[in-house]
Amino acid sequence: MLNQTIVRVGVRYGVLCGLASFVILLALHLMGFNALGDAGRWSYLPLPIFIFMGLRYFKQFHDAEVGFWKGVRVSLSVTFYTALSAAMLLYLMLYLAGPEIIQQHVVELRALLDQSREAQIKLLGESNFEQAYKELDNLSPSMLATHDFLGRMLVGAMFSVVAAVFFRK
Repeated sequence: MLNQTIVRVGVRYGVLCGLASFVILLALHLMGFNALGDAGRWSYLPLPIFIFMGLRYFKQFHDAEVGFWKGVRVSLSVTFYTALSAAMLLYLMLYLAGPEIIQQHVVELRALLDQSREAQIKLLGESNFEQAYKELDNLSPSMLATHDFLGRMLVGAMFSVVAAVFFRK
């Protein structure tokens, strides 16, 4: 179970990390990059830093004998609140900024799909490729925020295991 101390550490470091990630996304957008595409991967950089900082804080001030599973719980708590806050802020940005950001992202995705059309058709099949190509028109802020949330959770889970091994007793 999660205790209150783990949740507090997760909220403190997770929300700060989510805010730092959003600032990176916003800076990329303001510099003219597609923050929803490959350039947006730079916003994942604070995640391992804040996971390690949160786990170090927990070990230093709350439980000096952190075992593997408790380390995983603390790290996943930081990851969850990071993903949640970053996805909510991304949703707000996309909703308030209008459809221009999403349309720019769709144009870049279509160009990428056109470049690798042959390989994608071999991998997915003709009908699935055409369906995926048509579904690009239906991208919404909530779909992009959900994708961002799941991506951060996956990356954070990997770093959580590494951090738990590093900080175990």
